[in-house]
Amino acid sequence: MPNPPRSSGTPASDGSIFGQTAFWLALFALYALCQSAIRVYYKTSLFGDDSELFLWARQLAWGYGVQPPLYAWLQWAVNQVFGQGQVAMAAMRALCLFGIYSAGFLLARRFAGVRIAGLATLGLFLIPEISQTFLRTRTHNLLVTALVPLACIAFLDLLGRRRWRDYAAFGAMSGLAILAKATGAIFLVALVFAALLRRDDRRAVLAPNMLGALAAAGLILLGPTLWALNNPDLATASLAKFKPGGGWQTGLAGLAWAIWATAGAVATSVAIATVFTRRATRTSLAEAGIFWRAGVLSVLLIALAIIATDSAELKERWLVPIAAPLTPLLLVWVMQRQGRMRFLPAALGGLAAVAMLAALPDYFRDKEPPPRADFAGLAQVFEATGAEAMLMPDDMAAGVALAMPDLPVEQRVDAGPFPCRGTVLLATWPEEDLRLDQFRSRTPACTVTETSAQTVDSGGTRVELRVFSLVPGG
Repeated sequence: MPNPPRSSGTPASDGSIFGQTAFWLALFALYALCQSAIRVYYKTSLFGDDSELFLWARQLAWGYGVQPPLYAWLQWAVNQVFGQGQVAMAAMRALCLFGIYSAGFLLARRFAGVRIAGLATLGLFLIPEISQTFLRTRTHNLLVTALVPLACIAFLDLLGRRRWRDYAAFGAMSGLAILAKATGAIFLVALVFAALLRRDDRRAVLAPNMLGALAAAGLILLGPTLWALNNPDLATASLAKFKPGGGWQTGLAGLAWAIWATAGAVATSVAIATVFTRRATRTSLAEAGIFWRAGVLSVLLIALAIIATDSAELKERWLVPIAAPLTPLLLVWVMQRQGRMRFLPAALGGLAAVAMLAALPDYFRDKEPPPRADFAGLAQVFEATGAEAMLMPDDMAAGVALAMPDLPVEQRVDAGPFPCRGTVLLATWPEEDLRLDQFRSRTPACTVTETSAQTVDSGGTRVELRVFSLVPGG
């Protein structure tokens, strides 16, 4: 697309209900609330990402594990309103989902009227990760997908107005996006590089005020970065998932598949709509070219990283923060063409949203596992041991903590050495290892004595537990 001089202002809206911003925001809020109600009604246990975040969000910390801490911080704040439990977890997910659609709408609104922007936002539901997976699982990916489009809006303000507060806002939003998940940096870094390719934008990026953006981002990231430097094993524990040394050819093939899996439905619907429509005489997307360049640069940056690290693995969910800002803008372009078929992507997106929401109860009934144990009874057994620290898998720890919040449960992660006093309980599911080696690594200065071991039948599941006494003098 050409890049004529930047337009000023926001496109006007029509007077229909579809031309009202409040209508679209209410629609997105209703959708998010419906999925939350379904989740609370059918979901009976916490596991995976949800159990991990439930445990992290019980307290505020600069870092918790391999993922940045922003989602846990926000979940902690939501817990103060709803209490710890399924309702608070569902409420946080609803906020993130509402944020994704609202951010896409606000970005599209920069280039189109309310009606077109709202319809274009429906195209986000053509991304399977958003329309399907985000209803069931994911945490950090949810949050970063909402924040990257907001950072893009701040970047547009930076380019258009060049006030110091616009630079600070872009730096702050970028810092928050990275604090949600590291993949948030990909598109935003590419966006800055894309701006350097155009003379007018280059002046804005190289202006002294950009130091303010860097300072704002750095200030937001400072605490978690220092925590990561002090806890390198925890902060880098997930790097193995990229399979470094596994072959960059496999990694590039995975990148190609991830692009199709993420944006294939969007691309197909847009292609069909383009074939059966004709070009409009006017368009309001003059300054959107920077986003297409940033999308291409994002893919190139990922490809270079894969080759440099010889990595063999890439997940499609890591591309969603790139597709999230591009999809509404692409659909705005389609809908500003002439012909009825220009609305095809919006119609398909809306149908996908309704279908996935309608299928959610069946998913929870048929595929969501029931509580794995009688956590209330298990909590009583653990309490009777008198252990002052209890290490166990995330889903067990979350279930026990829900049943008895005062129990000192922890995830089985290397969070530093134990004090050499008191008792520690290790519990596990039958198919898992007790990980005594990891426990020993946390007690290098202690004399460790096993005081008891037993197997408990809890709701038909046999839970193995061992209790250790710690005293100084390893």
